[in-house]
Amino acid sequence: MTAPPQGVEVDHIEFPAGRIRFFRAGTSGPAIVLLHGGGPDNALISWRHAIGVLAADHRVFVPDLPGQGGSMPWRGSANQRTFEEVLRWLLDAWQVPQATLVGLSMGGSIAAGFALRHPQRVRGLVLVDSTGMQHRMHRHLLAHLALRSKFAGPFAAKLLRLNRSLVRYALTKLFFTGGQPVSDLESIVDEVSAEAAARGSVFADWHHDAVGRKSMNINHLPHLGQLQCPVMVIHGERDAIVPVQAARDAAGAIPGSMLRVLPEAGHWPNRERPTEFNALLREFVNTHR
Repeated sequence: MTAPPQGVEVDHIEFPAGRIRFFRAGTSGPAIVLLHGGGPDNALISWRHAIGVLAADHRVFVPDLPGQGGSMPWRGSANQRTFEEVLRWLLDAWQVPQATLVGLSMGGSIAAGFALRHPQRVRGLVLVDSTGMQHRMHRHLLAHLALRSKFAGPFAAKLLRLNRSLVRYALTKLFFTGGQPVSDLESIVDEVSAEAAARGSVFADWHHDAVGRKSMNINHLPHLGQLQCPVMVIHGERDAIVPVQAARDAAGAIPGSMLRVLPEAGHWPNRERPTEFNALLREFVNTHR
């Protein structure tokens, strides 16, 4: 594990299915929970630059989701429902009755699903380049077939583990597609390579469950109008994985939501444009304290 930022503590909680590692910072103020994405991602890869900014006047909790980062191994499935239940257990263990949830990519789907299922526990919601908001993916059938293959996910993880140049290429072609230089790209390459080395596949159980043959099995879009908390939708304008139209559709389905599209940013605006991204987060959480 790469070292957490200064002032960030690391801890863990044992559950029957495995250990959940989490990071925390800040000693006072409303609680914020940051949820990372799937694939070769974990808590620090996603949120390294956001934790300290938010911890100035909030209590920040950042878990490694089951089966990723320091939350391996995990016995049993790690799908949407499992993630939602683990989040509920964590909030109870942290003695946090209500929190603002910030979810990136797969983490956005988890955050939205949890907010729909447990509205009383969510103060506010930030969906960042979120999955689970579309009827179909780009090249949907190809994605479905890759996920059903026994070899595609493990083979991709092995390639990423063995080839730093391939990791760098994948990041710039899939995640950092805004055309702007990423100042700490080599550090991110190291982090993603280490995560791939620890994983058996680049896919999570969530992806297997989410992508059906003809359409998405996990699609919160028809239910987003039921959300009862303030919502901000943040999306990279040039996201190559989740098109910006999905963010516009999601924001349009949520009464009173705010949509912020980051120009010249891809699927990970939190790492590609951290200064602008963190300013948007601060805008939201300080408005809805």
